[in-house]
Amino acid sequence: MIEKLRLFLVILEEGSLRRAAERLHISQSAITRQIQLLEHDLGGRILERTPAGVRPTTGGHTLAGQARSLLAGYDSVMAEARHMVRGESDRLRIAYTASAVQEYLGPALAMLRRTYPKLKVKMLDQTPGEMIIALRRGEIDLALTGHGADLLSRDFYTHKLASVPSLVALPLDHPLAHQKQISISQLKKESFARGSDSVVPGYNQKIVQFCRRFGKFRPRFVSIGQPASLAEGLVTAANEGAISLQPNFISHVGVPNIVMIPIADGEATWDLFVVWQRGKMSGPLRALLSDLQLNPNA
Repeated sequence: MIEKLRLFLVILEEGSLRRAAERLHISQSAITRQIQLLEHDLGGRILERTPAGVRPTTGGHTLAGQARSLLAGYDSVMAEARHMVRGESDRLRIAYTASAVQEYLGPALAMLRRTYPKLKVKMLDQTPGEMIIALRRGEIDLALTGHGADLLSRDFYTHKLASVPSLVALPLDHPLAHQKQISISQLKKESFARGSDSVVPGYNQKIVQFCRRFGKFRPRFVSIGQPASLAEGLVTAANEGAISLQPNFISHVGVPNIVMIPIADGEATWDLFVVWQRGKMSGPLRALLSDLQLNPNA
């Protein structure tokens, strides 16, 4: 069908079966037969003869407009697929969490841009839940996440990039807001912001583990819905009188009326993972993983 549509558009451009045949270096009878097959598939005429050659019918006019858009999309998809199959790509799509990308990917990305100066790097600030969906849909090439790696390890390559200390986000007027460090045991009477499993899978379980191990208590959670961003979530939690334990790479996120204080329990850490697609990968992705000192074949 695709080649028949291409042939149809060439005929319209030339306005003649004979000229179209000469341009394509095939016989006029072969062109006629292909158009007849296309009309049979469509159930009606798309060309009519004139003294000067041929012209499209009303249906042919409609088909021509749709065919141009269809073929342009098809050619674009095929070109991108060929690049990926050959391990070539002119773009890299990376999803990241909060400000972790600059600290953990920044130097490797700078080196990558020097190696591939024409490479288009698309950075997507996504929640861990959004990353999982995007990876499964093939919409991103690599994700930097602190949540959900256990859900992804069966289908994708995963590698721990770092273990990150914790901090606690408190309202500015909280009694502990002036301290330089806070132990988790000091948070026993606090309410903790509950994370949505679809947004930050495994987050609540992590908080329970921290509180039981380092504070010997079970945390009390407060629901804050599904905020649109980390900053919004911290503000909403504060408005609900709740606190939030987070990895310390979010400390660079500026949130009004919120203070972020390091957790004194040194073993209360978060694992930061790099996740990428299985199968043949593009040269830029392979180079980025190498710059991160990761095995591209995991």
